[in-house]
Amino acid sequence: ELTEEFGKFESLILDCEKLQYISSSGLRVLIMVQKKLQPQNIPFTIINCSSTIREILSMSGFDKILNIQ
Repeated sequence: ELTEEFGKFESLILDCEKLQYISSSGLRVLIMVQKKLQPQNIPFTIINCSSTIREILSMSGFDKILNIQ
């Protein structure tokens, strides 16, 4: 469960350099984090995604919702 702890951050960066696979549960967590941070104007950025992870994010439409660099 996501807590109010996010309010302590100025931004959140998720480094996916070593991520080889992401399930639907993992995608759900990314959306939950985005929904929690957005009202607090806390930027959430995902970096260093492999081409496989980028393809999954693109096919699911998450590339339009999340800040992926």
